[in-house]
Amino acid sequence: MISLLSKEFMKILGIAANFLKPGEERPPISQWQNLFIKASSSLHSGETFSYPKFSKNVWHEMELVIKLSRKLKNASLEDTESAYDEIALGMDWTAKDIQNAYKAKGWPWAISKGFDQATMVSEFYPRNHFGNPEHLNLRFEVNGKVAEEGNTKDLKIPIAHIIKFASQCMTLYPGDLIMTGAPPSPGPIDIDDVCKGYINNQCLLDFKVI
Repeated sequence: MISLLSKEFMKILGIAANFLKPGEERPPISQWQNLFIKASSSLHSGETFSYPKFSKNVWHEMELVIKLSRKLKNASLEDTESAYDEIALGMDWTAKDIQNAYKAKGWPWAISKGFDQATMVSEFYPRNHFGNPEHLNLRFEVNGKVAEEGNTKDLKIPIAHIIKFASQCMTLYPGDLIMTGAPPSPGPIDIDDVCKGYINNQCLLDFKVI
């Protein structure tokens, strides 16, 4: 039996609709943020992504992922400066048909974002390997065509504020992952699509949908 006192469980946090669209004005940073939790069993890496059999409309959402390096509770913005030391690219796969159906019922999104392989993550790199994480170019290509593109400077809620807010609601632990939001424009993928994800023109994700 696992002890209920054990804290050695990694969390995966995501934030909804966190990228400015071209020409969109930056809104004020809200006191409350739309965070959600993805199942740790959804973690996946490799050269393929298996399309879930229960969905007919899976969308790609490629995002910068940060890995926390220290325990945080009720963190200040100053505390967040040393809160993470590694970054990666990740796919926040969403079963959109399931998500929309559940939203209509007022139900949570857990299944649509927590299924097996729903959190695909690249190799991790040191925090500043590509430059300032707050100013990184992200690009996702499907079959050689750009499907998502943006710069992390256009996050509606900057990384430091995401960490601060999350730490006010729950204790954060080393190894927890935060997916920071997908650039424009998430959309559907199909079986046999070939996908690549880049930070500053360096390819970190390269896989086929099966």
